Amino acid sequence: MTAVLKRLPTHDLHVKAKAHLGAFGEWEVPLYVTSILDEHETVRTKAGLFDISHMGEFLLTGRPAKAFLDFLLPRKMERLRDGKALYSPLPNEQGGIVDDLIVYQLHPEKFLIIVNAANIEKDFNWIHHYLPTGVELVNLSDEKSLFALQGPRSLEIVQSLFRCDFGGVGYYHFLILKSDWGEILLSRTGYTGEDGFEIMADMREALSLWQALMETGNSRGLKPIGFGARDTLRLEAGMLLYGQDMDDSTSPVEAGLAWAVDFDKKGFLGHERIFREKVKGPSRKLVGFEMVDRGVPRHGFQIEKNGRILGQVTSGSFAPTLKKNLGLGYVPVEESKVGSEFEVIVRDQKLKVKVVSLPFYTRHGHKL
Repeated sequence: MTAVLKRLPTHDLHVKAKAHLGAFGEWEVPLYVTSILDEHETVRTKAGLFDISHMGEFLLTGRPAKAFLDFLLPRKMERLRDGKALYSPLPNEQGGIVDDLIVYQLHPEKFLIIVNAANIEKDFNWIHHYLPTGVELVNLSDEKSLFALQGPRSLEIVQSLFRCDFGGVGYYHFLILKSDWGEILLSRTGYTGEDGFEIMADMREALSLWQALMETGNSRGLKPIGFGARDTLRLEAGMLLYGQDMDDSTSPVEAGLAWAVDFDKKGFLGHERIFREKVKGPSRKLVGFEMVDRGVPRHGFQIEKNGRILGQVTSGSFAPTLKKNLGLGYVPVEESKVGSEFEVIVRDQKLKVKVVSLPFYTRHGHKL
């Protein structure tokens, strides 16, 4: 018997707009409304709105909560203060990655954690397993909607809608607002490589808020964007997708996430392997590459050199902004230097590729 897919709060609006729908894990989502290329360009040049309410939200509270996060995550929690967020891998005891997440400090004893949709139950159980006395973990995922407004015109759209000046809100900072749609958490974060905001509200306000955002942004070129362009945008920006580019077996060092580990901190879960790989180097490394020969690399395609299997493509696509075919994949560390060449097997053909630096695309003046 086929499982019934979950639906986003804007599902009926996307159906009405004749969006092309598809499955993303346990969810039925819009893949595109117009086309992936059009929606990708819209986000790069104007603004796009994504319904990402499939993501998970946890609330962690209690006096020892911050110290617990210091044990759970490889980031120094002293970096956080009210209104500040941190991206972090969530490591297991072996130094693999349970998930990647963002933690927001609402109060010194109150934190919001946003996790990937496919890992909500897994992450909740993992965190709860280590939960110390005095700390409470609550799953808010069914109660909250989350929208991503991304693109160079995002700032003027949110300022117009909420009648506030958000120019001083830095990257990975957020505000709690009282609005016509109840209490809103508005953070300057995203998964596209563009400036933008992620907006969390109560689920009962989702449709009204979405429509207000679209009405406000209509004259500024705002369009609803599907998951197809979300994937090409994040790939160009060198942002990883959990379950493809990393999983429970890959370490942050292998995955190029050493920047998201504070190596002057010890005692967090999995630190032994992570520190060892930082000092001695990993045996393999995630690299970005562009196709030299004509062809599109896809997830699962084999990577070879002189008949030797090096690894597999984890993500790959045509990159609309750069007009190139790009991919990510793990290769032995000796093959990971920029300029190294090997082959990707595309439809039984060996096609030459070249390692390039990541991210493939960086918005001018914006550090990812």
